[in-house]
Amino acid sequence: MGMNLLKHHVIIGCALLLAIAFAPPDAAGRSASSTSGEPYPWSITLFNGIYTDRTVGKALFNVPGSLEKNYMHSLALSRHLARFWKGYFALEAEGMVAHHHGRHLEGSQSYQEYVAALVLKYDRLPWRKYLHTAFAVGEGLSWTSEVPEREVQTRYNSQRLLNYLAFELELALPRYPQYNLVYRLHHRSGVFGLFGNVKGASDFYMLGLRYRF
Repeated sequence: MGMNLLKHHVIIGCALLLAIAFAPPDAAGRSASSTSGEPYPWSITLFNGIYTDRTVGKALFNVPGSLEKNYMHSLALSRHLARFWKGYFALEAEGMVAHHHGRHLEGSQSYQEYVAALVLKYDRLPWRKYLHTAFAVGEGLSWTSEVPEREVQTRYNSQRLLNYLAFELELALPRYPQYNLVYRLHHRSGVFGLFGNVKGASDFYMLGLRYRF
């Protein structure tokens, strides 16, 4: 009962935060982003990725692992929420729609994935005048149109709703701040069994092009 209650709180909390993030402008006709001082509060990112059999820890520090013919293509929309700690950190809300296709051990599968997440970003590195560099961590929820068979084969169990975790590196030339090259590790998991006793799920290496506006 306690685990189910915690899971419901996580789902409700993410939904409320995203509702606030994508709320319409206030009575004064100004949105939260427009008053934040960010020159480009919105961004859209096109990602392409490939599945790796690495667990999330090994995928971060011991790449590339064994890559498979299992692919992911996604489109993400993000909105700046706030800056804090003397402007060193930024918080963004992100929604993503993805299409998965490819082979697994016993055949092939094609399905959709929908993600809602909050992204914490650090982008005040000392060389930013020469190369804009940002590191980010995203946390949220991932929902698939059907249970991914490769996740079941890898972890012996999975389900459509799981936790979402992302680790990201973003690069841009200061002369062209609206255009960014993005590398991301896209991770679905059950958070040590919190979601349906799923212990892990899947990891994708993602490359993306981001446009800020």
